[in-house]
Amino acid sequence: MNIVMLGLRFVHITAAIAWGGGALLMEFFISRSIAATSEAGQKFAQHLTNTVRIHLFMMAAAISTVLAGVLLYWRDSDGFSSAWMLSSSGIGFGIGAGFGLIAFVFGAIFGQSNAQLGQIGAQVADRPTGEQAASLQALQRRIRVVSPIHIVTMIIAMAFMAMARYFTF
Repeated sequence: MNIVMLGLRFVHITAAIAWGGGALLMEFFISRSIAATSEAGQKFAQHLTNTVRIHLFMMAAAISTVLAGVLLYWRDSDGFSSAWMLSSSGIGFGIGAGFGLIAFVFGAIFGQSNAQLGQIGAQVADRPTGEQAASLQALQRRIRVVSPIHIVTMIIAMAFMAMARYFTF
């Protein structure tokens, strides 16, 4: 294995851990804590979004994961042209990549929606205006729809990536 492959694998795996781990932590613990703690949770969420800008970190991790993954697949498949793509491992990595790309798209929608939610929340003084309330509700509905798709496709992608080299069919 050469240094390029080692570097790509390192970036792909560590960025995927940051992206996937962060998404799972947000879905199962942080978002539920924010919802349960009312006003304090909203302030925490605004800090996380507007000050810490977690959505930018998550997007950087997601982009790094996808780019390194594409380069790894390209190298393993000899430029997307070898018989390896039709091997058990190649098919497994391909399925994982497909679910990873779906997770990427829905994660981008999730991150953008959370960023917009944070921006609107920062503009609200005491009570949101009718327009702000409508925007907040629409964003929250979008997040409720895309979040499970993002999480499920990410888990499926992780499972296929972890097991693909061991497939035999």
